[in-house]
Amino acid sequence: MSGARPPRRAVVALALAAATGCAGLPRSGPVVAGSRVQADPRLGLLQVVPQGPVDGAGPVEVVRGFLLAAAAGSAEKAVAREFLSVPARRTWRPDVSTTVLGEDPAVELADGPHPDGTASVRVSAPALADIDAGGRYAQRPPGARLQRTLHLVREEGRWRVDVPGDGLLLTEVDVARSLRPFPVHFATTTGVAQLVGDVRWFAYDSSTATRVVTELLAGPSAWLAPAVRSGAPAGTRLRTGTVPLSGAAAVVDLTAPALRTSPEQRELLLAQLSAGLTRLPGVEEVAVRVEGADLTREAGPSPLGGPPGAPPVPDPRLVLAGPAGPSRWDAGAVRPVQGLSAPGADAGSEHPATAGDGSCWAWLVRGGGTLVVQRPAAGGTGPAVSLGAGSVAGAAQGFAPPSIDRHGWVWAVPVAPGAAPAALPAADPRVAPSAVQAPGGGLGGRVLRARASREGARLLVVVEDGEGVVRVRVHAVVRGPDGRPEWLGAPSPELVPGAGRVLDASWLGQDRVAVLVRPPGEDPVVLLAQVFGPSQRLAPVPGAESVAAGADDRDLVVGTTDGRLLVRSGAGWSPLAPGRHPSYPG
Repeated sequence: MSGARPPRRAVVALALAAATGCAGLPRSGPVVAGSRVQADPRLGLLQVVPQGPVDGAGPVEVVRGFLLAAAAGSAEKAVAREFLSVPARRTWRPDVSTTVLGEDPAVELADGPHPDGTASVRVSAPALADIDAGGRYAQRPPGARLQRTLHLVREEGRWRVDVPGDGLLLTEVDVARSLRPFPVHFATTTGVAQLVGDVRWFAYDSSTATRVVTELLAGPSAWLAPAVRSGAPAGTRLRTGTVPLSGAAAVVDLTAPALRTSPEQRELLLAQLSAGLTRLPGVEEVAVRVEGADLTREAGPSPLGGPPGAPPVPDPRLVLAGPAGPSRWDAGAVRPVQGLSAPGADAGSEHPATAGDGSCWAWLVRGGGTLVVQRPAAGGTGPAVSLGAGSVAGAAQGFAPPSIDRHGWVWAVPVAPGAAPAALPAADPRVAPSAVQAPGGGLGGRVLRARASREGARLLVVVEDGEGVVRVRVHAVVRGPDGRPEWLGAPSPELVPGAGRVLDASWLGQDRVAVLVRPPGEDPVVLLAQVFGPSQRLAPVPGAESVAAGADDRDLVVGTTDGRLLVRSGAGWSPLAPGRHPSYPG
């Protein structure tokens, strides 16, 4: 029997508050620059004070105490090791993985206690996700469970865990309490470089800066690697093993390989380190040293075309299928796009998309059977092309809604299973589409959506397999020197597995997606999912069929089957305009 559960644990909140005064608002004086505003990853974190073993505790109580102590934020897990046998204290590796549980685990005696001083305790709970040693978060399919048996021995008359199993078991409450997402940055390979965040989950403590730099030097996640590069040469390591803080500066001391590189690579490495470390509270600059040389002082202009993330969109206004065809939401009104006259540039258009600067438009007609691409021209209409079954291999069943990436390529993705995507230049849509090689086995089923990320290194894909299961995954996009997409990498781990019938998906900022799903027997809901991490469920939207997401949560818009656009407003949704199939440029 597991016995009655003790109180969960003693918790001390970290008070993060600031005193403010009320001496009155200034009404004159110069305008001055203030401090940089950023999210503090410490907000909401609680510091757990773990309790050590209690004399006379039985096997079940010892295991329960061990699990609670191991879930504490302390990196060294000193208190948790007190529950282990002497040999196990030396061999237990808590940092190799973390299993995220849906609830407190059930702990019960599986075998013993035996006269020889041994016993076994079974631990079980719903398993939601796994976080590997590099901080990569991967959700498990619905219904997954953890089953683990811990073996105990008696040492000096006290029960101790002798075979604990490596890794940590944390409930989703533990994860929300103790971990935060930290992007590790890498750069795109084509055109003006942009940084791409490879999100990892770390505890926020004295080791966070070290974890960010260590994972940057180790390289990107396998699925992302084909589309990005790093300024850190192979073999580069932290010379002292840690990243200390000196005042407001993080000090990164690297080994010699960091010197054996070009000035451009060094500048890129500095940009990567700065983008990751200045997210940490109190870190305003990064000092990088290599074998006594100060790379920070030697650095030239950044190779990036701006701050981390995708470049700003010249015209970020919402796009929609309006009563008169492809339109924008502009100054409180729906305004049709001028200069479009190709088929469907009226009420027959579906799922319109535009380039960031509005120089090219694409949309579907005839239920997705034809993809139309056109460049508006000043005072008239520009070149247009209609792609049908004979234009792109495998397009007999039609196309997924189009997407136009920042490199100026229109994605024409057939919905048929096994068909390869195609791309054509937005600068001249009359050029024949070129195939984009899909990974071995294709994209995994019938393609429902394909959305290029704003920096152009990733493609968000929603597919339905042969058994009717819908999956949301991301592929790296590998491009040629001219920016043309040439092939797609293997799929990432699945996003929001088992959430329901996926109706639409859209990139939200740099490292999140908005996924519109219809759970069984419920109205559609929008899930805001980290790439990669847990998801947040928003209020239901009856009749929703599509979703558009911009730079942040305030730019969320859904379209309904009865021709209404609704915008996120507080905890609910408010009417915005008539129209369908909203999207943002890209």
